[in-house]
Amino acid sequence: MRKGDLARLIRILGMLGSDHDGERAAAALAADKLVRGSGWTWWDLLAPARAPRPIRSQWKDPFTDRLAAADSRMRQLRSENARLQDEVRKLKQRLDQRARPFHHTGQASRAAPDTATGVGQGPAQSNHGFNRHFRRFTDG
Repeated sequence: MRKGDLARLIRILGMLGSDHDGERAAAALAADKLVRGSGWTWWDLLAPARAPRPIRSQWKDPFTDRLAAADSRMRQLRSENARLQDEVRKLKQRLDQRARPFHHTGQASRAAPDTATGVGQGPAQSNHGFNRHFRRFTDG
């Protein structure tokens, strides 16, 4: 019903409280004509408003099927765990490579010791000359 018709109906219905019988009857008749002339029924105007039907969404509550939700989460965690284990393995390999950059496995690569230069001698003998010179700079 339009706002103007609704305001007019309210004024007409206010006359139903009149002390005169004829005035009340005329108000009731005018109100009925106004409602029907607008294409409405009294039921349309006075029935309580119906609550709209809840719209069902396509989204399912993840807690409806807790077993499926738990199974899905376990698959996610296993995948993440495998990825992290692979990353740890790769990092360990990188650390091992940095810790042993000049690691020689064969003995054929060792040269015969040269006593004059200290090349090819063991660590204690080859570092002896270096340590002697180093001490000279640090002792003063």
